[in-house]
Amino acid sequence: MTTDTALQIVDQLGLIQDQIDQLTEQAENLKAQVKLLGAGTYAGTLYVTKVTAVKEKLSTSWASVAKTFNPSEELIKAHSKVVPAGFSASTTPLSN
Repeated sequence: MTTDTALQIVDQLGLIQDQIDQLTEQAENLKAQVKLLGAGTYAGTLYVTKVTAVKEKLSTSWASVAKTFNPSEELIKAHSKVVPAGFSASTTPLSN
């Protein structure tokens, strides 16, 4: 792969991610508007959206619990697993 090709790929990836971010924001705003209608099924001409009531639930922060009890290294190792090495990629806009 040439440097020019890599630059084109990076720029294309960034542009696509920008579009995804914009579309995700639009989708979340539209979902919020439909949720204001309350529970029910709402049909458009192409799609149907079902709004359901979600009960409150309790969520436990196990990281906080672990810090509180100050577990030993042996206990941590016993409940840990190795995640294989690999690559990660993130793209952000250039600041000019």
